[in-house]
Amino acid sequence: MKRLIEILLLSAAVTSLMGADEGNARYERLGSKIMCTCGCSQMLLKCNHVGCPNSDRMIRELHGLTGTAQLAAIQPKADDQAVLNWFRRTWGVTAVVEPGTRGLELWAWIMPPVALGLGFLLVVVTLRKWRPRRFQASPQQVRLDPHLEALRNRARRETEI
Repeated sequence: MKRLIEILLLSAAVTSLMGADEGNARYERLGSKIMCTCGCSQMLLKCNHVGCPNSDRMIRELHGLTGTAQLAAIQPKADDQAVLNWFRRTWGVTAVVEPGTRGLELWAWIMPPVALGLGFLLVVVTLRKWRPRRFQASPQQVRLDPHLEALRNRARRETEI
């Protein structure tokens, strides 16, 4: 019986610790996607700005330890996107490094490949325009101005070509 109680306690401790590691991993993952809004241009968890007015509060909010009414909508079980959207609404769109996938922020995902494709297309079209054109007619069929033809013949005679 004593052995059974030890096994149950050990399994309960292991089960409870498994979730703690996931919480820290999630905290680190979300903290690496949020930028401190104090102007130091550093990620939230890496902000070393002395006397930073925002990072302590933002980190507490990320932990969910503040208990404010605004954070009541975000439970510990909320998905990462809900947390990031809350930081976008509260601290501004620029607080989250990764742009959203809706509305105007969707352009941040679409425009780089579109601009690259249009630039490549422009280069291809420009190179095709610059390529020398081949004459469809042979040089004997091309009629030149008689005055230019006379000058060409004179140059050939004088240079003996």
